[in-house]
Amino acid sequence: MANQPSFDDDVDLALDRISDVAAAINDLSMAHPYTTCASLFLVSSYPVIICGPVRILTWPFRTLGKISLYLLGFRGRGVERGSFASRYQSKKYGGYVPEDSTFSHLQSYGASDDEDAVPSVMSKTTKVTVNQKALVQKVLARYPEEFTVFRELVQNADDAGADNVEIEFQTKEYAGKPSGSKAMNGTHGNLSNVKVFKWVVKNDGAVFQQKDWDRITKIAEGNPDEQKIGTFGVGFFSVFSVTECPVIISGNHRKKMFYEGDQLMAESGPSEENKWTIIEMQVKDAQPPAMPKPFDLSRFLCTAVTFLANVKKVAVRFNGQSLSEIAKIRGRAMEIDLPTELIKDSGTGGMTVESVETIPQKVRVTLTKLAYSAGSKDAQRVRKTTVDIEEDVDPVKRPTFFQKLENLAKKPGLNGGKNIQDDIATVDYTVYSAKIASNSAKFPGLEEETKKKPPSSFRYEAVHLTKEQYDTVMQHSSGDGSVGSVFRGVQALCSEEEESHGSRLFIGQRTSQTSGIAVHLSSQFIPTVERGSIDLANGQVAKWNEELLYVGGFLTRLVYEHAMKAIGKRWTVSPSPISASPNDSIREEALYTMKCFAFRQSTPGSKVGELLQNAFFNCDTSHSLSILSNLGIRDSKEVRQAHADFQPFMKERPILDGALQGAKSSILEHLPKEYQVTLYTFRDVREELENRTFTEDEMIACIRWWVKAFKKHLMQTSFAGDRRSEILSAAKFRSSSKTSPQEIRLSTIMKFVDTSAGHRFVENDDPLPPDTIPIPFTSSLDSNEVMAALGWKHLTIVEWIRYLVSPGLDHSHDICKDSAFSEKVLTGLGKSWSSMQPTDKATIVTHMRSVECVPTNQGRHLRPQDAYLPEADLFGELPVIQLSQYYEHVLHDLGVNRHVKWCDVEQRVISTGCSMMRLASYLQALRKSMDAQEFMRVKELPIFACERGTRHCIQQLYSPDPIHRDLELPVLHWENDHTIGPTIGYTSLYAFGLQECPSLELIIDYASREDARVFASPEWEIFGFHTIAVPFRDRAKLKVKDRPTGAAIIQAMRENSPPSKHIARKWFELLAVKGILTADELVIISEMKIVPPQYASVIPSPDETTPKDAVVPAVEPNKCFYSIPDQSKAHHMAIFTYVNYEQTANRFLKMCGAKPNPDISDIVEAMIADPQGYLDKTEAYLAKFGLTKAQAYRRYLDDLRQVAAGYQTLTKELRDRMRNAPIFISLRNKRRALDRPFGAESQEYALKHAHEILIADELESQQLFSEHIFVTPKEEVFENFYRDHGSKSLSGCVNHVVKNVAAIRKSDAKDLHTFVWERLAIFLLDQESMRRSGFDVLKSMKEGGFTVKHCKSLEISKSLEFEHAIDLNGSEPKSEHALAGIEVIDGIRTLWVVQEKKKPDNSRNRWYDIAVALCRVIFKTHKTHDTLLLMTILDAKLDDLKSRGYDVDAIKQNIELADPVRVPKESQPTPTEPTPDNQPNNTPDDPPTTPLRLPFFGNIIDNLMGNAKEVKKQPFDHRRIEDTVSRALRSCQSDAGSQRQENQDKSKAGKKLRDVKYCDSHRTKLVRCSNNDKQGMPVFKATDSRDPPEALLETFSLLLVDLRELFGLAPNHLHIFWQPDDTELMGFNRNNAIYLNLAHYDGKHANLPTDDDNSRATTYAAWYFIIAHEIAHNEVFFHDEDHELLVSLIAQRALTGLRQLLLDKAPGATNKALE
Repeated sequence: MANQPSFDDDVDLALDRISDVAAAINDLSMAHPYTTCASLFLVSSYPVIICGPVRILTWPFRTLGKISLYLLGFRGRGVERGSFASRYQSKKYGGYVPEDSTFSHLQSYGASDDEDAVPSVMSKTTKVTVNQKALVQKVLARYPEEFTVFRELVQNADDAGADNVEIEFQTKEYAGKPSGSKAMNGTHGNLSNVKVFKWVVKNDGAVFQQKDWDRITKIAEGNPDEQKIGTFGVGFFSVFSVTECPVIISGNHRKKMFYEGDQLMAESGPSEENKWTIIEMQVKDAQPPAMPKPFDLSRFLCTAVTFLANVKKVAVRFNGQSLSEIAKIRGRAMEIDLPTELIKDSGTGGMTVESVETIPQKVRVTLTKLAYSAGSKDAQRVRKTTVDIEEDVDPVKRPTFFQKLENLAKKPGLNGGKNIQDDIATVDYTVYSAKIASNSAKFPGLEEETKKKPPSSFRYEAVHLTKEQYDTVMQHSSGDGSVGSVFRGVQALCSEEEESHGSRLFIGQRTSQTSGIAVHLSSQFIPTVERGSIDLANGQVAKWNEELLYVGGFLTRLVYEHAMKAIGKRWTVSPSPISASPNDSIREEALYTMKCFAFRQSTPGSKVGELLQNAFFNCDTSHSLSILSNLGIRDSKEVRQAHADFQPFMKERPILDGALQGAKSSILEHLPKEYQVTLYTFRDVREELENRTFTEDEMIACIRWWVKAFKKHLMQTSFAGDRRSEILSAAKFRSSSKTSPQEIRLSTIMKFVDTSAGHRFVENDDPLPPDTIPIPFTSSLDSNEVMAALGWKHLTIVEWIRYLVSPGLDHSHDICKDSAFSEKVLTGLGKSWSSMQPTDKATIVTHMRSVECVPTNQGRHLRPQDAYLPEADLFGELPVIQLSQYYEHVLHDLGVNRHVKWCDVEQRVISTGCSMMRLASYLQALRKSMDAQEFMRVKELPIFACERGTRHCIQQLYSPDPIHRDLELPVLHWENDHTIGPTIGYTSLYAFGLQECPSLELIIDYASREDARVFASPEWEIFGFHTIAVPFRDRAKLKVKDRPTGAAIIQAMRENSPPSKHIARKWFELLAVKGILTADELVIISEMKIVPPQYASVIPSPDETTPKDAVVPAVEPNKCFYSIPDQSKAHHMAIFTYVNYEQTANRFLKMCGAKPNPDISDIVEAMIADPQGYLDKTEAYLAKFGLTKAQAYRRYLDDLRQVAAGYQTLTKELRDRMRNAPIFISLRNKRRALDRPFGAESQEYALKHAHEILIADELESQQLFSEHIFVTPKEEVFENFYRDHGSKSLSGCVNHVVKNVAAIRKSDAKDLHTFVWERLAIFLLDQESMRRSGFDVLKSMKEGGFTVKHCKSLEISKSLEFEHAIDLNGSEPKSEHALAGIEVIDGIRTLWVVQEKKKPDNSRNRWYDIAVALCRVIFKTHKTHDTLLLMTILDAKLDDLKSRGYDVDAIKQNIELADPVRVPKESQPTPTEPTPDNQPNNTPDDPPTTPLRLPFFGNIIDNLMGNAKEVKKQPFDHRRIEDTVSRALRSCQSDAGSQRQENQDKSKAGKKLRDVKYCDSHRTKLVRCSNNDKQGMPVFKATDSRDPPEALLETFSLLLVDLRELFGLAPNHLHIFWQPDDTELMGFNRNNAIYLNLAHYDGKHANLPTDDDNSRATTYAAWYFIIAHEIAHNEVFFHDEDHELLVSLIAQRALTGLRQLLLDKAPGATNKALE
């Protein structure tokens, strides 16, 4: 069979033959073109000529082809089952044959009805069959929406009357279990990737009847019940999108559907009785559908249940586990009254609205954390929130590897979302349910088209969410916020905020058709086959749907009006003006409602929205719509468009809300013409004027509008006068003036005040005649337009004055009683007097001359001719006008007297005198009328007062200027006299002879005085001194000094302090250059606040400068620092005062005590002054650069570390203050919360007193009591520092009590005893004696006072005794199991050790517990590493210890010489226990060596090692001490042989070298300088630095020459090196050669005052002890007690020489300088 040609091969061969024939015909046509053309023309005209014969000739072949196809299986009804064609189809194509394939053409040809194709013997009648599989697939292709299966099945359940629906997704493993054994099998990590085997949907509705079983197997046979939704009978077949073999179980029957070929088959059978109707869908194998996202499915279902008639709850499960549950609860229905203006039918009689009810409905959705874990397909539309965990600078706070895994596991989708709790979401809304009656007669043919009768009565429902309900939905989100709200989305009840209206039409279930407004509509719409939209194209179906859309428009209009009227009832008529308006929220609700009902284009059918919109507006006969106005909810016909001209005075007529002005998405955009909001009309204004009395502001606006409208529209019309009369007769307003009537009608007004330029003589608050309108009403209008529009005339000033002098005016506006008003009127007359006509002036004078209208100083008004001007009153007796400002020409015309004659007052002025200001004013007024004789006499009379109390003629006095007073000249006594009116200056007296300036002779006499502050050098002007530009040769003659004294400068600085930064720099530069100040004067200046700070809390860029002449708070020079700190100390900018006035000025500040940077004393002072402030300022400074609080603590800790390293140099007083100040930073571990992972404890930083902090020398105790205590930072420098200032060790505050010891009666602990004793000897060799306790453990072990015993188990009870512990009251001691512990009974200490098993797995833990117990008795204060070191020594082999530098052989030799260890008898059974850790007993082959130590410490070490030979106590040997000191001095040598000096020192014993930064050769890499030596001392430099400054090197070398002579050292024994980047390094000893750092000298001592003996003595003393320190390293390599003692001895040897040196170099030094 394999070699036989296939069917396709035969077909291809046939096609090739046909191609050959066609090629031959083509060749023939090319050879005979004319014949071919004629033949084709004939055939095209008469085709029968060729078709007939051809048909007859081809009939046998066609018949043979038909027979062949018939035999192959291509039959009239399709492909015959089991035939060759059927097998070929299944093998090559499966169930689907491509449309254009050869097989499909043969199939069509074989099924053709050509009766001639087969012999008559084979002809028969056949029926047309349908490829059912292809049909179902094509039907499914018309269901593109997601969740179609659930939509159809839930709708079927509702049609069946079901209350509950369950949807379950099952894996193959779960589905294969018997139903009784199925149980929850835990959660899945990610439901998105789970492989689902079966979908199951079941409901508790009515079980299937026989008609239902029959209909389920028939395609396109819908439900005949007119109240049911199903129409086309294809909805159930949507299950075939999921499965190939659905199973239906209902009652006790079961039916399975499957494909056989292209036919759909059904298999029925019995089933167990079940109340549920179950649809089982085993998913397709070829392309299994993914399990829907539970969240998305729940969102779809909570919308699907909205309009279902029966279904109340839908549950979604996975393998029996609940994913979500949707419950719907409907409340009690209440019928609402239908407005009479609404038309209940469209006019065709097809449908009528009978009644409408409102039904409250609640939908509650419960989503489990498992459902949330799968996320949502729409998750990308929800804003994602990423939390970046900033890694804390504190390593303790950094998440560990396991914490990171735990945090990662908490993310959704990785662990089932265990961090998300079940979420319950609820939405409440109202369902508007209308009862609709239909007339089937109006829809003929509808039953034929739908195969069911149209319902005569049915429900039509609508849902619209109010703003409150909508906001609730929008505020809800999922448990973790990553998938949004279950009520929001494309298929949800509400669309997303940025989307348009997503409301849909429902046919039981949601369709794809939107309504165009925010209202869901549900009714008996007839959809298209795929149910995506409704049918508006086909005959009676379209008519039915159009009728339903009219009812929808009616119902939505009813919903809208119902909502707007409810809003209108809650509108407050008069909201409180004090608080926020209660209408604000109501207004927002109204705007929301109008936006919801703004029609937009509906999709996919735009006609739906158009029909709904038409019905919405046309169903109302009133042609008015409720809309939002400024006065609440009003009909659109009543509302007007807002207009700026009308808004100020039209208050009763509602206007459109401002938010709706020009809004394109508003419902107003679609209003029909008869509904629309119009502009204001003249009738509106007239009605407003008639209905109420306006306020002044309202009437002003109304007049403004009228004048404008009259000019624009009415001026040229014939009815202009009528309109004016209507306005004036109706208008009235309430005046705010107390003098005017309360209500004024415009019909009584005849005049107005013209306020144009040149005519303003009345102010707004001035009284006016009754027939004159107040000024504000017309002030902004053109006077001509006012006269034209209102017919009023101008008010003249004469008319106004006539009204003012008339009786009966209010007292406050009576010109004869109110002084202020009188002055105002007279001032107004003065302004207009010059422009008035003479006749008007005369009339006004006539009216006012006889009226007491002039206010006087006597408190009453007088007639003008009875009053005087102020200058006339020399003695304060005349009635003078009381006016602050006046116009003399007006008062003169009115008759006011200007002055009194001089002859009448001369004698009185001579005898009694008068005020100089009055006299000057009088003389100035009288000057024009005086003759020459009177003028000369006044100049000579001694009537002018001097400030000295005497009187002189005017020529003897000087003007009252400060310079004249400074020169002590006779100055005119001048005091301002405010009683005489406007101020008169004394300059008017210059005309009478007053002296304006002194003569040159007087000035020279003053400048030559001893106390004069005038100098010749102009550079001192910056201090406020006066200078005179006098040639040098003339200075002696004028006795002018060149510069001020130091005392004068200090006084000037006090008087002018603080200056600006610019002036301050000039001060400091001048004083630095001049150098005229003494040391005492510099001390005074150092404490004066004269330095303006330049920097504050921020490091400026190099080009950043502060503005010149800026006034800022100044500080003392001795509190300033003039070098910008490096980045590590940048926070000092926020704490200390930094300045930089350039080199010259900084030199002066340095002389006054300023420093380059704060030293430790400055830091300590700042910390003590305000510890928390120091930290807060650091934190605030670092925050500006984005650094954290933890980094601020680190900077504080760095400063404190600097203090800790050098606090010994501080004074005792300052150290005592440190002890009593909370400046010590401490840490406390907070308790870990139960919901936080291990290792996530947080640390608390705090500033405390030292005695409130413990030194954490025991890790176990710290961990045990960590939340109760604050501890020091874990650095040795801090521990020593804190201890010296009062901190205790934690180990000393924790009591260990051994209890519950399970002793072993027979146990050999002798070997362990010896082993511990031996290792303790090694350990104690490397320990400081100062920290050791008084208990000699080695001696006690040897003498039996300390034993070692085995036990089975033991416990140690720990209790903390510390007065500053936190929350420790009442807490019980904490017990824990241990492997070793020391028990004390009657003074005998017993080390209990838990005996090891045969195969110990905790030997290291045992050695650690032994080390902890031993350290507690060995040390007074032990360190954390002591325990670890002892544990290492206990656990290590001797060979390992030897390789680490311990002199094991010598120690073992000493041990062997010792007495045998005494072990109590009860602990000496037969030895059975092996040596710990299987230690070898052999000794190393290397010869023993003796540890390096000082000779005079030999006895101590021998005793410590326990030598057998008892050493008797001998007297202290001074000779041996002297030998050691001499040997150390003699050992000094030169190390200058090599050009390159690197680290060459090596450890000389098994001890560990301490990290001492000030004496560490590892920190250097040196090369020889170009100047090889200085004073015989070799000079080196760091490899990356330049040569040292020559002047600095010279000074330092001379200092070292003096000091080396004290110690008797040769010049080349001292080596100078320059390492400028490490000023903390003082020096070091390398190969017995002493190296001294020039940079340390430069940073610490070079800047001290050179002329100060105290500074010089301090420098010599410091370097004396530095050299002694390094010499001691010739004998003692380590910084321990031996080295400290040797340093003291070397220093004492040359102490006498040092004292003499200091007396020579610094004779004035005090003892305090050397403390």
